[in-house]
Amino acid sequence: MEYLNDAGLLIEQPDNLYKLSSDAVALANFVTCKKTDRVIDVGCGTGVLSLLIAFNHHPREIISVDINADAVQQLKKNLTINQNKLTTTQFQPLHADARQLHTIISANSADVIVCNPPYFTTGKKAKNANISQARHDDTLTLEDLAVLSTRNLKYGGTIYFCYPANQLAKAITIFENHNFRIKTIKLIANQKGFYLAIFRAKKGGGHSTTLLV
Repeated sequence: MEYLNDAGLLIEQPDNLYKLSSDAVALANFVTCKKTDRVIDVGCGTGVLSLLIAFNHHPREIISVDINADAVQQLKKNLTINQNKLTTTQFQPLHADARQLHTIISANSADVIVCNPPYFTTGKKAKNANISQARHDDTLTLEDLAVLSTRNLKYGGTIYFCYPANQLAKAITIFENHNFRIKTIKLIANQKGFYLAIFRAKKGGGHSTTLLV
């Protein structure tokens, strides 16, 4: 069991599932939403983003979807562990392929989508299938994320996601090609330099981007 924040949010993460990362926490702290919003957490894993967003912003509803059944079961446990701290948000955990989400819920019905997507397209995969699935984009490419966001967000809705900083141009191009406008990019650095970019993109709208470092 680990603490997610100073207010006592807890998360349980079995060894057979992808663990909490600083990327997910940085993304969660970048997200803003309203109490009336419907939020979709794509590739929710054990619930880091869902828990932190619910605690910080109290949206009306969070749909937490993951293709991994074990991750969704653990998310449900983590919601139970924290139920006394998350009293105003209705949660809907879904074991499903997010690429087919528009066939499960009403299309174009979400105000906000959040996603910490798998980054790796090549390279050696982890022996544990659950961890490998969370790290490699076999089941969710960045193109897939852009397409499903177009299908599920309202016009003017917002997606927050992160991606390696050295693939900034790729992320911008893919989302621009699907009628998104990149509104904010926040660069995150470690000792070796900028390694992560966090994006806020809006479905439709004008061209203007703020860069935060």
